[in-house]
Amino acid sequence: MSRNYDLSDPTDLDVLKSDFEMYNADEWQKMIDYTLQDGNKGLLTYDERGVLMQARKKALYNSHPSSKQMVWALKVADKIEEHQKEAKL
Repeated sequence: MSRNYDLSDPTDLDVLKSDFEMYNADEWQKMIDYTLQDGNKGLLTYDERGVLMQARKKALYNSHPSSKQMVWALKVADKIEEHQKEAKL
């Protein structure tokens, strides 16, 4: 995805929320599980894994974290998806 959001623009904030809502709690959990597998433990930092856990929790309760946390979670999701694509090649 790799999108840049202007957090002061209401339209970009709506797009950000929409992009965040593309992932449900199960998908966030799959990303967390993927990063905990033996070969992938070094993929993320402790804080990056924590933001995934926050995203999962917010998705469970159908709410949104702060804008900055959503951007960070989406960047981490992109990083994981890119790693998964490279692993399949």
